[in-house]
Amino acid sequence: MKIACLGNMNNMLFQIGRYLIDEKHEVTFFLFDEFDHFLPEADTFEDISKYRIINLGWNIDMFRKISGKSIRSLFKEFNYFIGIDLAPAYLFKAGLKLDIYLPHGSDLYEYPFFKYRNTPPQLWEIPANIISRAQFIGIREAIAVSLDPSDEVYEKPYKQIRTKTKVRISTPPFLYFKQYTEDYPKLSSLNESLKNLRKQYEFIVFQQISQDWSMRGPYKIDKGNNHLINGFADYLKKDPLYTKDSVLILMEYGGDVEKSKQLIKDLGIEENVIWFKKMNRKDMMVVIHYSDICVGELGYREWYSYSSIIEFMAMKKPLIHHRGDDFYKAKGMDLYPMVDAKNAEEVAKTFFDYKANPKKYIMMGKEANAWILKDAEKKLATFREVLLSKKSNNEISFVKLKKLAYYFNTHILYNYFFLRIYQLKAMLKG
Repeated sequence: MKIACLGNMNNMLFQIGRYLIDEKHEVTFFLFDEFDHFLPEADTFEDISKYRIINLGWNIDMFRKISGKSIRSLFKEFNYFIGIDLAPAYLFKAGLKLDIYLPHGSDLYEYPFFKYRNTPPQLWEIPANIISRAQFIGIREAIAVSLDPSDEVYEKPYKQIRTKTKVRISTPPFLYFKQYTEDYPKLSSLNESLKNLRKQYEFIVFQQISQDWSMRGPYKIDKGNNHLINGFADYLKKDPLYTKDSVLILMEYGGDVEKSKQLIKDLGIEENVIWFKKMNRKDMMVVIHYSDICVGELGYREWYSYSSIIEFMAMKKPLIHHRGDDFYKAKGMDLYPMVDAKNAEEVAKTFFDYKANPKKYIMMGKEANAWILKDAEKKLATFREVLLSKKSNNEISFVKLKKLAYYFNTHILYNYFFLRIYQLKAMLKG
C-alpha cells in the first residue's frame, strides 16, 4: 500500500511511518512548515536519506496560494492518507479526506474555531480564519480519528466536530521503540558530559516539557512547572545532604522560562538547578536515560497520554504527572504505573519516598516500560486493522456542494471582503 504521511508535528508521523515501512508498506513523509526539533533527523541517529521525505513547507499563510488541483496531482499515486496538523484543511481543498487524522492539540481545539481578535480584523488574522473552516470540515470528513480518551480541552471540540457514529481509534505509538537499545546513549554527542553529570549527583530529576504555567490565553495552558520547582525546594530543605547530591534539570523554552528562573532564585535553589537549551529528542532521550525520576505536567488538566511521559517509559524511568486516575478508571482504561501528583506537597513526598525506597521506583520504571511496549503492540494491531479494512477511495462525497457551502459561508465571505480591502489599500499605496 502506498501511504502518504502528511505533517510531522511532535515527530508523530515519522514514528508510525517507520512501523508501517517495517510491514512492507511504501511510505512517503510529507513535511509541512515544521519546527527544527520536529524534523525526522531530530528523532533518530540513523541516516534518514533512506526514507522518502518531501518538504512541502505548507503553513496557514500558504493555504490560499496552493490550488486544490495541484494538491490532487501531488497525491494521485497514494491510496492511503494519514495526517496531522493542517492536513485535514489542505486535503479538503483538494476534495480529499484523510483515512486517519492524528490531532496534536491546537489543530483540534484552536484551528477549527479561530475567531478574530480585532474588528476590523488585522491582515495577519485573515489567513488563519480562512483555513479554520476548511480544517473543521476536513476533520469532520476524516474516516477515523486517532485519539485516546483525554481531557475536556480535546473532548469538547472533538464532539463539536464529529458525531458519535464516526470512527475513533486509539493513538498510535508516539515513539519508534525499536531504536532504544542498550547502546543508544553512546550515539549521542552529549553522552560523555551526561555520564560525568551522573557521577556528580546521586539524585537527578528531569522535566523536559516547556515552561508554561501562567494560564495565559483562552485555553489557560498550565503545565504546573511551578509545582515541581516548589516541591523540589521543599525536598532540598528536608536534609542538608540533599543540596549536595541532588539536581533538577529543566529545559530553557516556553513562555514562562523567566518566571521559573525568578521562582528558583526566590527559593534560593539556583545551585541545584541546571538549564538545558532546547534539544532534539534523540539527545533528550539520553538525558532521560541518565536521570533517576522524570516529571511531566502537573497542572489542573488530567492527561492519560502524551509524548513526554511515553519518552520516560521508553527509557525505563519512573514518572510523575497529573493523570487523574479516578477519571480514567471510570472509563475502564488500562493504567500504567506512575505517581499521580498535582501540587508541590505531593511532588516532594515522592522525592522523599524515592530516597528511602529507590528500588521501588527502579522497578516502577521497568514495569512502565513493559506496559508501554505491550500497549504499542496493541495500537499497531489497531492500525493494521484499519489499514486492511479500507473499502472506499478518499473522495469526499458531494464535494462540490460542500465546497460551495464553504465558499459561500458568511464566515468566509467576511474574510474575503476584508482581504480585498487590504489588497486595494496596498495597490493605492503602490
